[in-house]
Amino acid sequence: MRAIRSSSFGSRVIAAAAAAVVGAMLMTGCSSSSADSEQTDVRTVASAYGDIEVPVSPQRVVAASYDTPWQLMSLGVKPAAVQDYGKWISEFTQEQQAFVDGLPTIGPFGEMNFEAIAAADPDIIVGDADEVDQAAFDRLSGIAPTVIVKGESRGDWKTITTEIAEAIGKTDVLESTRTAYETNLERVRGEYADVIANNKWIHISLGDAPGAFSVQQPTGAIGNLVVNELGLAYGPGVPTNYTDAGYESYPMEQLADIMNGVTVVLYPLNADGSTSAAVQAVLDDNLFTRLPAAQAGHVFGLQSSVTDFVTANGWLNEVKTKVFATL
Repeated sequence: MRAIRSSSFGSRVIAAAAAAVVGAMLMTGCSSSSADSEQTDVRTVASAYGDIEVPVSPQRVVAASYDTPWQLMSLGVKPAAVQDYGKWISEFTQEQQAFVDGLPTIGPFGEMNFEAIAAADPDIIVGDADEVDQAAFDRLSGIAPTVIVKGESRGDWKTITTEIAEAIGKTDVLESTRTAYETNLERVRGEYADVIANNKWIHISLGDAPGAFSVQQPTGAIGNLVVNELGLAYGPGVPTNYTDAGYESYPMEQLADIMNGVTVVLYPLNADGSTSAAVQAVLDDNLFTRLPAAQAGHVFGLQSSVTDFVTANGWLNEVKTKVFATL
């Protein structure tokens, strides 16, 4: 992959180096330590669009993608600017809302405002390749060093958070949160091994249209935790033709077949603990209420969203308390 550098950032490095050389020529015996110091203040990291030269300790980080602020939050970094969440702000926890409150915005999802990004005076811009394409990356790179990361799927929060941490020099914080999550995961899987193994699971949500529902797949953030991390085996009727979107929508007529053998149903709650009207419509459907899992009362709503190791740990604790401890 070719090395890509921000023109503005690169010019600052070149100018500093040139100044040091001139100084050395004018003052006999003066070392070039100034130039060396300037050069060592940058490093190279990998990204979805090539290797990028970035500051060692960036102070002003612009979050270019929807989930990026929460990943930065997990790393203890307050972004210099974020997307305008506007009508979606209620989807986030009170803590997340407070975290972005008052921050400069760079336009809503899908409507990136490059002038606003430049006005935020970033040292580095970070984001997700599922939202930032090559053309947008090229424009962002003209503003500041830009690291756009990509996981194996859209819901691969592990890879995405890890690469963002590497880009902004926060691997020490990342390792701390990763260790806490992995320790908790091992403890929960061991403590509730029988509950996990003796049930067939599914995580559902609203469908793409009225009269439909969806299944959260292992390629999505939540589905990955359910199936891959916790090892909750889906029922035999759940289709396995997984997509990169992380979910698949089905008509309610397929509910009984897809739910075949399922003993525990999980579904999402809003950040405030309420159930959205679209999800509630699925739960209230006659086909759903007649399912064995519904008849047994083994239907559990979870309000934790997952974007990083910290929120994943919160999700684990919620599943442990609300689901495993009651089965």
